[in-house]
Amino acid sequence: MRMKETPGWTQDTYITVYDHDDASFEGVTELLRRCIGFGQDNALAWARHIDRNGSAKLGPWTQDIARTVHAEMMRLAPQYGCACLRATLEDEEIAQPAPAAARPARKAHQVLNEIFGDWPADSLVIVRRDFPAYLRVDVQLALDALTATARRVGIHSSHRYDASDMATLVSERDHAKLIGAIQYEDIDIGEGRPVRLATNALSLIDDPDAPLAVWVNTGADFAQMPQLNVEILSPPGEAAAARTGAMLEAIEAAVAKGRSYRGKVLSLEASETYRGTAANALTVHFRTPVSEDELILPDAVKRALDRHIIGFAAQRDALKALGQSGKKGVLLYGPPGTGKTHTIRYLAERLRDHTTFLVTAEQVGMIGTYFRLARLFAPSILVIEDADLIARQRDTMASACDEVMLNRLLNELDGLKSDADLFVVMTTNRPQTLEAALIQRPGRIDHAIEVPVPDADCRERLLRLYGHGLRIDADVAADLVARTEGVSAAFIKEIARRLAQQSIFAGHAGHIAADDLGDVLDEMLGERDGLNLRLLGGNTSGSASLG
Repeated sequence: MRMKETPGWTQDTYITVYDHDDASFEGVTELLRRCIGFGQDNALAWARHIDRNGSAKLGPWTQDIARTVHAEMMRLAPQYGCACLRATLEDEEIAQPAPAAARPARKAHQVLNEIFGDWPADSLVIVRRDFPAYLRVDVQLALDALTATARRVGIHSSHRYDASDMATLVSERDHAKLIGAIQYEDIDIGEGRPVRLATNALSLIDDPDAPLAVWVNTGADFAQMPQLNVEILSPPGEAAAARTGAMLEAIEAAVAKGRSYRGKVLSLEASETYRGTAANALTVHFRTPVSEDELILPDAVKRALDRHIIGFAAQRDALKALGQSGKKGVLLYGPPGTGKTHTIRYLAERLRDHTTFLVTAEQVGMIGTYFRLARLFAPSILVIEDADLIARQRDTMASACDEVMLNRLLNELDGLKSDADLFVVMTTNRPQTLEAALIQRPGRIDHAIEVPVPDADCRERLLRLYGHGLRIDADVAADLVARTEGVSAAFIKEIARRLAQQSIFAGHAGHIAADDLGDVLDEMLGERDGLNLRLLGGNTSGSASLG
């Protein structure tokens, strides 16, 4: 039931200024500018309003501030030729309309008072729920659906980075937030068209028995990690409490579904805090499809991938029904350029129902956040590239921070529940440097798969793949395969590009002659180009032949 008495916190005080024939128009204008704080144009507009209508009601302010302003106006009036000016203090809920050119902007507490003015301020209830800032899209889309019929207004502050909470919007008067346009921000979620989200919207749900106001703002937790704060203002009573609880539960359910990001390839955008690196937003990566024909690896390696990852995912439910774990750790190791990253793209394409998270070396400080996201969006694949940078042997670590990172990784792996539908896939060029506690304990790394340099059959298939637009005679292709033993897949890819460039330079674009092959291999395999050879994954031990 609504209360009929208006509580004291809503009783704003106004100053009514009356016109007088002996009062100077310029003096009234200057008094309004100096005492009320109007700009020159506003002061002129209000002075004209007083002159034409006989009076004007200004404000509101709190009672103490109104008295101070009134006293200063009366003190200065004689100095501006307005000794006969009369101004009175009045307590009233609604002021008369101001002239259009100078109408003061409405304030947040006034809009809230329109809905909650029948309840005492100290009886109102604010419930807050915090979410990680990187889940903002799903939080706000859920909130938009729940408040689709609500009235929405934009909240503006004089300070750009002022993140006000609901209590401030309700109570602040001296520096009250103003009502204005709703601002929006476009967020890319990898679906062609970005999602448009409001950044300053206050949603007002007017209901006779259980009105609500919903406010979303950004802040930080005790560790200075970015947070999204959802606050709901309501009157006392079970009906309003139930409605608030249902709304927050619906938001949490939407976050758990993760419709905006599930099944995509993601990484975290980092922001710096005094405690280190924090997750600020999710980045969606363009998925590069890799078909089975484009994954050129030895048959034994492909069988291992099918059995221990793709097949495991297909059999996961059956395994869990037999009491086995649904999580698995896999290590992909091999020389640089052999196709470990290419293999990750293939796995992401084959397991499209899994959400893939890419953890690069510079993001290992956010490994805990990545694991939480992987659990939330399960089934998922958590890829840790260059694992030797975070999990190298303890006796080779340069500082205590390195050991902290290793321990955090091991704790996260150990903390995964057995029913977690999660692959942790690590890659490394230097498996011999990995910490024994990682690779020798079951449940952390369950299977290691070598991605070797391509054999003769793979080199021939790689040449066909990367040189599909070239006309290469069979004897030339055979010569190339024979002379590139020990090189990487990346090396073969670069050979195909240089052959194409050489054919253009020689005046027969697209047709690869024996002389073209000789020129390119002499350049790429020659001792004078040893650095390029190492960068591209060539064999520097001498097995690659100059012919």
